[in-house]
Amino acid sequence: MRERLKSPPAEEIVKYLIGPRIHGDLGPDFAAMSQINLAHAVMLREQGIITAEVARPLLQALRAMETAGVAAIKLDPAKEDLYFNVEGALIEKVGLEIGGQLHTGRSRNDMAAAISRIKARNEIIRIARAALQLEERLLDLAEQNAGIVMTGYTHMQPGQPITVGHYVTGVAQAFRRDIARLLAAYTSANLSALGAGAFATTGFPINRERTAELLGFPALIENSLDAVASRDYVSDMLFAFSMMAITVSRFAHDLHLWFTFEYAYIDIDDSIAGTSSIMPQKKNPSPIEHLKAKAAHLIGALMANLSGLKTTPFTHGREAGTESVTPLKEALNQMEAVLGLCDAVVRGLRFRADNLLAHARRNYCTLTELADMLVSKHGLSFRLAHEIVGTLAREASERGLAGAHEITVALVNDVATRVTGRSLGVTEAEVTGALDPRHNVNARSVHGGPAAEPVNRMLRIGREELARARATIEAQADSLLQARRKLQKVVDELAGTPA
Repeated sequence: MRERLKSPPAEEIVKYLIGPRIHGDLGPDFAAMSQINLAHAVMLREQGIITAEVARPLLQALRAMETAGVAAIKLDPAKEDLYFNVEGALIEKVGLEIGGQLHTGRSRNDMAAAISRIKARNEIIRIARAALQLEERLLDLAEQNAGIVMTGYTHMQPGQPITVGHYVTGVAQAFRRDIARLLAAYTSANLSALGAGAFATTGFPINRERTAELLGFPALIENSLDAVASRDYVSDMLFAFSMMAITVSRFAHDLHLWFTFEYAYIDIDDSIAGTSSIMPQKKNPSPIEHLKAKAAHLIGALMANLSGLKTTPFTHGREAGTESVTPLKEALNQMEAVLGLCDAVVRGLRFRADNLLAHARRNYCTLTELADMLVSKHGLSFRLAHEIVGTLAREASERGLAGAHEITVALVNDVATRVTGRSLGVTEAEVTGALDPRHNVNARSVHGGPAAEPVNRMLRIGREELARARATIEAQADSLLQARRKLQKVVDELAGTPA
C-alpha cells in the first residue's frame, strides 16, 4: 500500500499517529467500515461496475469478516490504517483480482467522513436517550415538590417567593433546549459523504443515493469537496454538550449553596455523599462539586475542535478530518458522566420545606407584594409604593428586625405617612396577606409564573415535549435499524450461500 514510498513509517509515526488511528476507536470504526464496505459492494454490483461473479465472493467474504469481528484481523501498523488492514485481510480471503475491486470509485477520504458520521449518529442517539431520561427526572422532581414555597433570588439576594416546582421546571425547560440543540446536530450529521471520492467524485457511474439509502442517510452532502472537508456536525455536538453541561453546572451551583449549613434548603441521600478523612462530622456533596466543574471539559473540547478547524484548507486533510474530531471521544465520556451523575443527584435530593418557608418569611422577599398591595388597594403609583417599601426595608434593618415577619401594620402606616404626607389606613390583614410567602406565590398566576396553575401547565407541556423528543430519537434509531436490515437483505440476495 506504500508503493510510492521507499521506507516504512518511522517509529514515531507509528506510535503517535498510526497506532492511535487504528486502535483509538477500533470497534466502532470497524463496525461502520464493514457496513460501508457492504453497501459500496452492493452498489457496485447494481450499477454493473463489478460482475456478479466478483460480487458474490466479495460480499460473502465481507459478510464473514463482519461476523468474525475485528479481532479476527491481524492488525499491522505498517499498513498505515484500519482500512488497509481490512482490505489486506479481504484480499487474503478472496485474492487480489476480486478483493482489489472493492475500492473502485471511492477513496479513504469519503470513507473516513462517512465512518465519522455513522459513529456520530450512534453517539447522539445514546447521549440523547440519557439526556431525555434526566429531563424526565427533573420534571418528576418538579412535580413532586411543586407546592413547596422557597425564596427566589436575583444577584444572589432574596428576590420574591417562588416554589421548588417553578425553579426546577425552569431548569428542565433550559435543558430541553439543550437537547433540541443535540437533536439538531443529529440532522447535521445524518448526511452521506460517500461517493465524494478523494474530493472530486469519480468517473465510474456510481449511485451515491443508493449507498446513502443502504446506510440510513436520508440525503447527501451534495458537494463532493464539502463532503470530505467538513466536520461541522462535531462542533454542533460539542456545543450542545457544552450547553447541557453548563445548564447542569448552574443547577449544581445552586444545590451546592443550598446544602450548606447556612442555607439548609436541601438534604442529599448518603449514597451520593462523601466524607472526610479527618473531620468525622462531614457529609460532602461530592458529585455536586464535580457537576459544577465538568462543563470545563466540554467547553475545552469545543475550543480544541474549533481551534483545530480554523485556517485549515477547505478540502480533505488530517487537521479537520482527524485532529478537530479527536476531542469528541473524551467529550462523550464526560457528557455521559455529567448525565449519569446529575441523574443520581436528582434522585438523591430532598427539599426541606419547613426551612425554605421559614427563610422566605424572614428574608424580606415578600416586600414586592407589599408594594403591589399599596398600588392595588390604595391607589398609589408603583414608583411611590416602591419608595415607601424601600424606606420600610431600610428602617426594618436599622431597627434590627429579624425579618419581614416582624414588620407591623403600625410601622407600615408610619413610613407611608412620612413619605406621602398623608395617612393611607393600611390594615393589618393587608400587611399580613402581603407578607405571606404562600399568598405571594398564589398571586402570581400569570403565564409562566410560580402559582400552581402555570407550573402545572409547564409540567404538562414539558412532558408533551419530552414525549415528542423521545419519539423523534427513537424514530431515528428505528430508521437506522431498518436500513441495516435492508442492507443485510440485499447482501444475502447478492451473496447467496457462502462458499
